[in-house]
Amino acid sequence: MLVLKACRGVGIPMAQAQEVAVALVKTPDALEALLPHLAQPIKTAQFDFSEGLTVHAASLLRDFSACADAAALGVKPVRMCGMAACDLANALARSRGLSIAADGADVVFIGPEVLRPEVSRGVVAPEIWQQVSSFAALTYVPETDASRLGGAGAGLNDND
Repeated sequence: MLVLKACRGVGIPMAQAQEVAVALVKTPDALEALLPHLAQPIKTAQFDFSEGLTVHAASLLRDFSACADAAALGVKPVRMCGMAACDLANALARSRGLSIAADGADVVFIGPEVLRPEVSRGVVAPEIWQQVSSFAALTYVPETDASRLGGAGAGLNDND
């Protein structure tokens, strides 16, 4: 849940934030690779369909799912330009049953992966959790009387 909130805190749409959270549940060792992607501003991607799918100025967190969908539908080649393959990209690909490869500074989808990862427990360094928590905190409403009057927080009629 914290990963989902961190992604939402930096402006990633809900569906893509959920995909990142699911991938990191399956591959918790990739959590540290998430931090640089949370910290960088989201650029406007340029999609080129002239030969397969090529995405320039892509954001891994936001644009990965479109590329994975295209690759799963058989579009070839699918390439995210200017983005080196990292543990997070590999985790996202594996959670979708896909394989990726680095081609210079690009990520290229090369097809279905034979084995999907098993879900397992991972050990996360406290400082990484703290950084993810700080991005998640961007979604929290300030704790003020004005925010409470506006409906924030649990009121007297909260019965969850």
